Amino acid sequence: MLVGADGIHSTVRAALFGPEQPCFTGCTAYRGLVPAEHLAHLGLEVAAHNWMGPGGHFVHYFVAGGRLMNFVAIKERDTWTRESWTDRGEVAEALAAFEGWHPTVRAIIGAAEETFLWALFDRLPLARWSVGRVTLLGDACHAMLPFMAQGAAQAIEDGATLAACLIQIGPDGIPAALARYEALRLPRATRVQEMSRANKTRYHLPDGPEQQARDASLAVRGDRTIPVIGWLYAHDASTLPLPA
Repeated sequence: MLVGADGIHSTVRAALFGPEQPCFTGCTAYRGLVPAEHLAHLGLEVAAHNWMGPGGHFVHYFVAGGRLMNFVAIKERDTWTRESWTDRGEVAEALAAFEGWHPTVRAIIGAAEETFLWALFDRLPLARWSVGRVTLLGDACHAMLPFMAQGAAQAIEDGATLAACLIQIGPDGIPAALARYEALRLPRATRVQEMSRANKTRYHLPDGPEQQARDASLAVRGDRTIPVIGWLYAHDASTLPLPA
């Protein structure tokens, strides 16, 4: 069997289903890491924070055991031609993009020594992942925008479910195991993919009635609370339902 876990530019996917044409979303992301001691004066809570505003949003959280602050600053722009995680950005450019935002946002950006500039491209969900003894996993079959923070998590779930299917069905039934893996994983990954895409619009609303309704809903229910998103975190990808 062959598992194509070869990322967003998957050669295996292209061989199975033909070339793909991702679409630029109109968003770019400045990414950076800041030593936590440089931000100690801000008194930031150890939690993930998401600042939303017209045409952009800003996410930050501690990493590396609290030693570093990671930030992703997303802003809308008209054009982009290159899909990369490693293009260099300018701190001054990021600050200019977030002119007028909350002082905390600007303080975090300003404390960075360097940034990387990442263009966000979107792909439509695939109708299928497997052909015979070949299947796909992770970004190769469900590359998603980062607005649910689920890209890597969904790939890990894929691996757990694929392993469980292979163990349950055995080496003599590989095509059947891959078909079951696809049947179990594709609907869930597609749901997360579509929710990630919807958050791009939801997070960037201009000031007005829709923005006010969003903020009122967030104030009551939050965005990552168990009642809202428990279905995502409660899932056990290694436990298979009984075959129908």
